[in-house]
Amino acid sequence: MPALLDTETLLLAACAAAAAIGLAVLAAALLAHGAEDKDLSRRLRSVLQPGSAGDAKQVARGVTAGLARPFLWLGELLRGSAIVSPKEIQEFQRAMVAAGLDAGWTVPFFLGAKAIALITLPLGGLGYAWISDMSQAQGTLTVILALLLAVFGPNRLLDTLRRSFQERLRRGLPDALDLLVVAAEAGLALETAVDRVAREMEGSNRAIAGEMNTLLQELRMLPDRRMALERMAERTDIEGFKRLGSTLSQTLRYGTPLAQALRVLAADMRQERMLRLEEKAIKLPAKLILPLILFILPALFIALLGPSILEIGKSFGGPK
Repeated sequence: MPALLDTETLLLAACAAAAAIGLAVLAAALLAHGAEDKDLSRRLRSVLQPGSAGDAKQVARGVTAGLARPFLWLGELLRGSAIVSPKEIQEFQRAMVAAGLDAGWTVPFFLGAKAIALITLPLGGLGYAWISDMSQAQGTLTVILALLLAVFGPNRLLDTLRRSFQERLRRGLPDALDLLVVAAEAGLALETAVDRVAREMEGSNRAIAGEMNTLLQELRMLPDRRMALERMAERTDIEGFKRLGSTLSQTLRYGTPLAQALRVLAADMRQERMLRLEEKAIKLPAKLILPLILFILPALFIALLGPSILEIGKSFGGPK
């Protein structure tokens, strides 16, 4: 009997740990999503009540840091061990940067969360199967599903964040190029123009503003500005930014007019955006076929043929 109680206590503790891991991952996702999107009501409250807004931010940061500390500690241990290779660490860093996150703390947090999830989620699935009195086959399937969730869930979340961030970068790049053209034609230097674009894009596209701020800092710190442009192309992993980096590198190397090169590149970006929109418009009828067949045609057939079928049924089923 005591052994049974110990087993039940262990399983309940594993379920509680799995629930805590899920809540922590959900909180991290919500914080990342909230950091990218504008929140007008929060800004208004911060203007009207600056003191309370600042205190709330400090409390939120303290709670987040307290929740993330175990994950960071475990992730640092894994990063310094032989379990995770340096190549995998570089891939994680590249993925975090491509998602618009700070690789300094998100990489150990990701490693720690994934390691804890690999332990707690299967134990949680086992505890759930035991408490629900499942059969052996159902319990095994539950544990396998929990293990698959622990293995592929964090990677899936990271891929979603990365695609969302890159889409915002791709969508805001033509506007940023137009602003760069205006700034260059006004006689501003490259660093000043990038700074101006970053400040102007802060309200409309924070992803572009952050990338421009990063480029500005690297242009000022690195000994060769072409190295900063290469790092920007590698960091974003978007064809438009690669072309922008190569164009600016050729401008710096050969001394060609900056405004003229940016104007040509901006026109190409606008044309590519129109081509993508036209391609989506061409694919739209093909994508509408399945909803048309599943939802619209049955209702149309019922509305058109239903009364006739009912009348025919009445005529054949009535008294002779």
